[in-house]
Amino acid sequence: MADKAWTYKVKLPEVEALPDGAVTILVFDGLDTFATVKLNGDIILESDNMFVPHRIDVTKQLKPTEENVLEIEFASARLRAIEIKEAHPEHTWVGFNGDMSRLAVRKAQYHW
Repeated sequence: MADKAWTYKVKLPEVEALPDGAVTILVFDGLDTFATVKLNGDIILESDNMFVPHRIDVTKQLKPTEENVLEIEFASARLRAIEIKEAHPEHTWVGFNGDMSRLAVRKAQYHW
């Protein structure tokens, strides 16, 4: 499973037109490392750090009274970590156990 890319896709609940000055914020308190977030087919976020929360104003992207689709593509953090580690042979990756490529990404180590 760790070597696969995964896509989460969901139709959002219908929204109504907002009153003037109101905004709609999409909140992510943690995406599993390498994630591309799309709303209605448009990329609204690219994340490479599981520990950074994101707040995105999607007021203009949401379509009132129409279907809105949220899609999140998750790349394999393990495979990306291996690529990053191999791209930097000048760096000494120091750890006491396990696959040292895990040190190249901002992902919870207990997921490795």
